[in-house]
Amino acid sequence: MNIGIVGLGLIGGSIGLKLQSLNHTVYGVTNNNLNEIKAKKRKLANVISQDYKILEHCSIIILALPIKDLINPSKNLIEAIPTKAILTDVGSVKVPIIKTWEKIHDLFIGSHPMAGTEKKGVNAGKIDLFDNSKWVITPTNQTNQNSLQTLAKLFKNMGCNIFFENPAVHDQAVANISHLPIYLASCLIETAYSKDNKDLLNISGKLAATGFADTSRVGGGNPALGVDLAENNTINILNSIKEFKKNISEIEKIFEERNWDILEAKLKKTKEWRNHFC
Repeated sequence: MNIGIVGLGLIGGSIGLKLQSLNHTVYGVTNNNLNEIKAKKRKLANVISQDYKILEHCSIIILALPIKDLINPSKNLIEAIPTKAILTDVGSVKVPIIKTWEKIHDLFIGSHPMAGTEKKGVNAGKIDLFDNSKWVITPTNQTNQNSLQTLAKLFKNMGCNIFFENPAVHDQAVANISHLPIYLASCLIETAYSKDNKDLLNISGKLAATGFADTSRVGGGNPALGVDLAENNTINILNSIKEFKKNISEIEKIFEERNWDILEAKLKKTKEWRNHFC
């Protein structure tokens, strides 16, 4: 198929590389001259341009743009999308994006690949990013069923495990498992960065190993993304923060009262519960 990708950063670039390996013809749109040059050098798509007009012959178009640009799309982008093209996005917040695009395009279906790294930009894409990953599709009552099946088949052929979920449920779920960890990791890094005790900071940096690296990784990612998520999934993230505050307060109380038996029982419980997620 002819498949368009608007935005060739980590996700869009990785999609472009993967789709080309599956013999699709990929048309990639970048946002400036430098990114166009870099994207062409990395061969992130078969045809690469800053001109939305290259999308005119695409039967599927994937919008790999920041959330704010998905919720407030440019007029030029809207006008360039063929009426009969199946349209989806890769944003990690679904309700506001779907609310915007279902009013614009009849064949829009929200989706979200659960894959990524802390890197960004046209140099970040990698062909194996989606191997054995999860891709959530969030249909609504307005969703065209034939288009839904076409998208699901495409993502499955890319090596993804496909899930279908209600957009609102998706947004609370990702607040818990994907968005909240960004801010928790930020707080962890800030706690460990003992700026008022240089000796402690020095030795902490030397001793930090894989445990700290794994726990703090998402706190070292793209700050703009963290703000974008916060602005557009605020209520759900606040719900997650409130629940976390309750749980960390319980831990604090256990320490204050030195109830180590209760602590052990809690840790045993969470060790078992972790199997639900990993």
